[in-house]
Amino acid sequence: MKKIWHLKEIESHEISRLNSELKISDTLSKVFINRGIKSKKEAQDFFLPTLEKLPNPFLMEGVKKSVSRIIEAINSKEKIVVYGDFDCDGITSTAILYSFLSSLGCNIKSYNPDRLEEGYGINIESINQLAADGYSLFITTDCGISENEVITKSKNLEVDFIITDHHTIPTVLPDAFSIINPKLSNCEYPYKDICAAGVIFNLIVAIRSGLREDGFFDDIAEPNLARYLDLVSIGTIADSMPITGVNRIFVSNGLLEIKNTTRKGLKHLISKNKDRFSVRDVSFDIAPKINAAGRVGKASNAVNLLVSDDDDEIEKLAAIIQSNNQIRQQIQEQVFSEADQIAKEKFLKNPKKSSLVLYSKDWHPGVLGIIASRIVKQYGVPCAILSSKNSVAKGSLRTSNSLNLYKVLEECSDLLIQFGGHSAAAGVTLQEDKIEFFENRFEEIISNHDFITGETIEIDSLIELSEINISFLSDIEKMEPFGKGNPYPIFLLKNAMVDSKKVLKEKHLEIYLSKNNNKMRAIWFNFSKEVDISKEIDIVFTIQRDSFKGNDNINLNILDLDYP
Repeated sequence: MKKIWHLKEIESHEISRLNSELKISDTLSKVFINRGIKSKKEAQDFFLPTLEKLPNPFLMEGVKKSVSRIIEAINSKEKIVVYGDFDCDGITSTAILYSFLSSLGCNIKSYNPDRLEEGYGINIESINQLAADGYSLFITTDCGISENEVITKSKNLEVDFIITDHHTIPTVLPDAFSIINPKLSNCEYPYKDICAAGVIFNLIVAIRSGLREDGFFDDIAEPNLARYLDLVSIGTIADSMPITGVNRIFVSNGLLEIKNTTRKGLKHLISKNKDRFSVRDVSFDIAPKINAAGRVGKASNAVNLLVSDDDDEIEKLAAIIQSNNQIRQQIQEQVFSEADQIAKEKFLKNPKKSSLVLYSKDWHPGVLGIIASRIVKQYGVPCAILSSKNSVAKGSLRTSNSLNLYKVLEECSDLLIQFGGHSAAAGVTLQEDKIEFFENRFEEIISNHDFITGETIEIDSLIELSEINISFLSDIEKMEPFGKGNPYPIFLLKNAMVDSKKVLKEKHLEIYLSKNNNKMRAIWFNFSKEVDISKEIDIVFTIQRDSFKGNDNINLNILDLDYP
């Protein structure tokens, strides 16, 4: 599918003002403005994401009440359960809260449900068993905001629920002891798009503050909460949160913590020791391994790996999770191949389809979210991937455009047993015999929305080869960490001459370009072999430093090309 190039338009007076304030080029000003940096003050906040700039956690609705209840439980040695989701955000947020409360001497247990046996959310059978074992305070992480029925059923167990979540708020809230979610309408916390790990970090900061006021740390050392930012950053990146505002502070500082982490289990998940970790290192190395435990194994293994200090246990758990990841990769490729074939057949029947609902009884539920994302990238339309067991289908939905999936699902709610999630990613449960009705309704709703299909490349600025040098690249690198909300800058070079081209390792294309007496090397990784490279081309690309063998050169990483 042809990519759509969109060159962002910026008012010239904005560029001139920022040039004057920061003494930078037009091109760099455009990049900054596209990321919301429009003044010297905003630049200072962006480039100095220090921890003291984090908002007061007590601004978050429910935190004060939750802290009082948790401190009461700490002091009375009440048995506490941290009940978390089974994805990377749920696992890291569970590990953060469990580790923190354990360090205070709490009587605590962590619990993450089995994806296949128990499914998403709070499982009432597990609550019954834990209550029977004497646990009376349940703190959820990354789940619970839509669990009205389970919370109501638990009332006769004489247990309290503190729900911490970050998913979209349903019309009716569960009747829990307290709820912490930055998306609550009366929540004054200024940044709404934090993940569960970010919510839990705010909670432990508030708990420490409350304990400090009570004199809890008069005889013992206060825990250094910066040590928990390694897991906060991993959860934030894995859950595709925007790397802006509070999240930029979390991730910037958290990536430094990963480099220096004392967590033996986390060290086992890192493939290569580095002087500097990036969002990409987490996205493609660390997070998939943590996620694999919850997808095809047991999420509790990943939690235990992250919190354990026992060398033998860590070795055993690391081997299990490595195996989980290999199995996940095999299952993922098989399911994608089958889903892709079904998608092709649907588009053959109806090339004007606005959505895809793909279903098979045989697909492993642990990879449905990954497959939905890949199908969206492949076909450019919102997608639901479903599998079923015992006549009940469950699945994941993804979209890459401005469409709000949660609102779409609200319009399908009469066909669904349960749904939840965000605007761009959601989950559903429905009866198997309702799938066809859901597919038709989903298509009908989405076909009435005005959105662009296909992958759009958002271009920051036109650029000339003469502008690209090590100094310019160093300025770009200062904008790290890159990710959602702060993407790596993309540039457009027009009318470049192709001096030479060469295929590397049968899948990458190396091109030497020239324009106005300037020359530069460009690489198109996994290039489309159907493309016939002409003598003169336009390219969209990112700029990367090439430090191979101690060199300090520049490569242009081609994302797409066209002809003038």
